[in-house]
Parts: sequence; structure tokens; C-alpha cells
Amino acid sequence: MAAPNEKWLYEKTKDSIFFINILPRHDKHGAINDLMKTANHVEEGKREEFLNGDGHCATGFVVENGPDLLKILTCAHVIEHVYSATDPVSTHDCNRVFITQVLCDHSELSFRRPGQNAHPQRVYAKGRIIGISCEDDLLLIQVPREDVVDLDEICMRNHPHLTFPSTQPAAFDVCAMVSWPPLRHRTAVIGRVSHTSRSFDDLGQENPVGYRMNLMEVRIGSELGSSGAPLVNGNGKVIGMLHGGFRDAFSYFLSLNDIMLFLAHRGVVVIRKFLLLLEP
Repeated sequence: MAAPNEKWLYEKTKDSIFFINILPRHDKHGAINDLMKTANHVEEGKREEFLNGDGHCATGFVVENGPDLLKILTCAHVIEHVYSATDPVSTHDCNRVFITQVLCDHSELSFRRPGQNAHPQRVYAKGRIIGISCEDDLLLIQVPREDVVDLDEICMRNHPHLTFPSTQPAAFDVCAMVSWPPLRHRTAVIGRVSHTSRSFDDLGQENPVGYRMNLMEVRIGSELGSSGAPLVNGNGKVIGMLHGGFRDAFSYFLSLNDIMLFLAHRGVVVIRKFLLLLEP
């Protein structure tokens, strides 16, 4: 595959990226603790840290851009303390015990604009979790467009949805990622696909949640808070979503198959031709 134009990939992707923060509701600590007991993989002495603080953050990207609503895909493991693969949590319980906040790229640009001092704090939009896969680390968030603001006004700029290719990635394909670790929005990196399907056993990692998906191995850098970022190919199509980085040189991504099936089963339009190849 020809080397992509990195700047073009950056420009095509950046407006679709959101910062995600999910924090516990102050009046639901008991319910969250009950969910943690059911999931039963967080030590009792460590559960308190999930009840206090500012929540857990990730990167997300737009997968559907409707006239009234945005749908944003991210990783579920920001709330993995309340679920396991064998004891999944429902979207109802997620929304009952957590507050989901999102921030768009344009709002961050305005917030950081030199001389901007009228708004000392970022203004988040509240989202609602509408889909979760506790086996595959996928979370779908819905946000009213009118709630996505640029400082004190509705953000009128475009938040384009990213699309998917009709073919699978392959080893040595060039790829790129734009993510949003805390305070470092528009973090852009280039890499290459190393292997398209690693199991957790291949990685030698503990897996207390019981995740069952295989992961694509990519020689690319990632940071805490980058999880949920899209990996795009040279045509700007999403070929994976960041699960995490376990080793110095490599990061690991949820597969195109798992992402597309998850979205299709939750009403997000993806490539029908490709889905026909995935269905048994």
C-alpha cells in the first residue's frame, strides 16, 4: 500500500474525535459497590477509589452524525470495575449509576485560544450510554447535538462520522491514530500493522474481566486516555479501535469485525457487503 499523506489523515480524523469522561453519581455509591461485588474482580480494599474522584477518561469518535443526535464509539473498560464477561452490566444500570460527559475538538480549541479567559472551565455535554459489550470492550454513547457546545454556544461546526473499509487490514499496512489523552488533545501518531489477530493468551496478560475478543497488534505509540481512539488506514477508514498498550513498541486494537458487528446490531449503518461476509 502506498504511504499515506499523514497530514491529510490528520485533517480527515481530528474533527470526529471526542474526549470522554465517565464518573460515578454521588448518590449511587452503594449501587456501584453492589455491581463491583457482582463483577468480583476488584479487590475489596481497592473499591473505594472507584467511588471517589473525577471518573475515568477515554477517547471516542463519531460513528453516526444525525440531524439531532451524535453517536460516539469508545472503549467500555473505563467502567470495567462494574462488569465481567460472565456478569455483564446493562445500559440501564450504566446510566443509573454513572454520568457520561463528552467534549468536542472544537470546544477544546476555543478553550485554549490565546486570550480566552471568560470561561475558566470546560463545558461538557451529557451523553447517554446506548450500547455496551462487556466481552469485547465496546461502548456506544448518544449525545444530543444541541448539547455539544463551543464555550457558551451550540457548536455549529461539523463532527463527521468516520467510516469503515470493505476489506480487512493486513500486516505492514500503514496506519494512523488521533487520540485525546488528558490535556493532550490531537495527539497524532503513525504506525504499521504487525499482526491482525492476537489473543489475550498470546499477550501473556492477566484478564480478570474475561474479555474474549482477539486484538490487532500495531507498532504504534499510545497513552493512558488514548483508549477508544480510532485506527485509520491510508484512506482514512477505521480499521480498529484502541484497547490499550501492554508493551513498549506495540499497542492493541479491537478488530474491524467486532466493531462493525457491534454497531450493526445497535442500529448504526455500516457496510452491508462486509457484514454479509462476517455473519455465520
